[in-house]
Amino acid sequence: MHMVRWLVWMLCGLGCVGYGTASASERPNILLIMADDMGYSDAGCYGGEIETPHIDSLAAEGIRFREFYNAAVCGTTRAALMTGLYHHQVGVRTWNGVRNDRCLNIGEALQAAGYHTMMVGKWTDTKSPSFKGFDRSFGSLANLGPTNYFKMNHTDEHFLDKEVYTLPEEDYFKTDAYTDYAVEFVQEAATVEKPFFLYVAYLAPHWPLHAKEQDIAKYRERYRQLGWEQCRADRYKRLGELGLLGDTTLAPRDPAVAPWEDAPHKDWEAERMAVYAAQIDCMDQNIGRILAALKETGREDNTVIMFLSDNGATERYPKATKEGNFYLDKPDRTWRTDGTRTKPLVPGVMPGPADTFGGYGPEWAHVSNTPVRGYKQSSYEGGILTPFIVKWPGKMTNPGDVVQGGGHVMDVMPTCLEIAGATYPERFKGRDILPVEGKSLVPIFEGREWEGHEALFWELNGDRGVRRGDWKLVARKGKPWELYNLAVDRAEQQDRAETQPDLVEEMAALYRAWSIRCNEGRP
Repeated sequence: MHMVRWLVWMLCGLGCVGYGTASASERPNILLIMADDMGYSDAGCYGGEIETPHIDSLAAEGIRFREFYNAAVCGTTRAALMTGLYHHQVGVRTWNGVRNDRCLNIGEALQAAGYHTMMVGKWTDTKSPSFKGFDRSFGSLANLGPTNYFKMNHTDEHFLDKEVYTLPEEDYFKTDAYTDYAVEFVQEAATVEKPFFLYVAYLAPHWPLHAKEQDIAKYRERYRQLGWEQCRADRYKRLGELGLLGDTTLAPRDPAVAPWEDAPHKDWEAERMAVYAAQIDCMDQNIGRILAALKETGREDNTVIMFLSDNGATERYPKATKEGNFYLDKPDRTWRTDGTRTKPLVPGVMPGPADTFGGYGPEWAHVSNTPVRGYKQSSYEGGILTPFIVKWPGKMTNPGDVVQGGGHVMDVMPTCLEIAGATYPERFKGRDILPVEGKSLVPIFEGREWEGHEALFWELNGDRGVRRGDWKLVARKGKPWELYNLAVDRAEQQDRAETQPDLVEEMAALYRAWSIRCNEGRP
């Protein structure tokens, strides 16, 4: 423990981010929790039927954002979340990549400001096993998803701090294991005379559909009885009752999805959603363990907690060749992991166990993204809209409220800095860095007016979008712009591009200017 304290002191002394005169006991701790591929309406407090009492408790004691945005896929969102910049600015253009030297991450900024920094889970700054900016760390460098929740395989190397970590062969589940270390780190932080920052990046509920039987059993009959159409209708109704809907209709059923009454393999289809729900349920149970650790260490009342997802639900049906390359829609093949053959997830093969591999498809992904259209990797609302919950004891003027929001994951960095009383530097460790693009959300937390962004922008693999005020311009790769008024059409069903050509051109010009500025000169 003395060595840990010495390392913390040395690392913090190397920084150059300033902070105010508040003592460690007065500056809040920060807990940032991110789910992976979780849809907007999955949690109970966002209209879902999945049991998430601990996430719901954060919403009841804090605030929920009606609108909050990510960057459509794991690596890009994490790049923006960690740096306060658009992912293009830091050199991350798709689902993975190494961030360039024109930025620093939240861990580095808060570490230099006197915080004890820790992280567990998914780290997508690939080829960087040091988890830079964090005094303690445990997680995976895998950038293709968890690949297996029950064991490690060739794409899933883990590290404890800077050392390679070999996962146990038995009695192992990644959601639980990540929480084991999160709890240990919280307990350790209680012995360090500094405020702490803990980033928990869960893999759940990212495919494959792996869950423990006791968690699956809670949902098996529920989805057999509901089906996807009734499930969506129920969520839509609850979203309205919770004040999260606004003036919009429910997006129609995905054309790729048959009516539930015509589904030929209902038991199998229901099992897919039951396993997905079990993954979220298990994550919520583990969030409860972290909250309990905060209470046991006396940090509950001085910890800001934020919860969000890295992108919308994914409709893709991932499988993999025996060589480990991912592909879609080839259910006749199987995949080798550590010399064992994994069953493809096809009707008749029930998901959940470690020897199965697959996802829940558009059938249930469009339920997770109720009420909007689109999925992960697109710039429609279903790809970029995330639940965002914040609890700050003693600071929220109206706990339980729903706020309009309009923020973006890049706002988390400046928000954490303001909470910590720190300032964003012009230079860091001898190098020039880009000015932060995000805006602190603290005014929203405190019930004050928030200036917000003049416009927000997205681009991923040719899909692109821009939002200014209530208007959103969006296009798929190689397709023309579409224009929607989100104030009355969050489901993006009424394209106004033909009737508002001047507005389309005006917003397209904003996009081109942003793209040239943030995308290394590429329009």
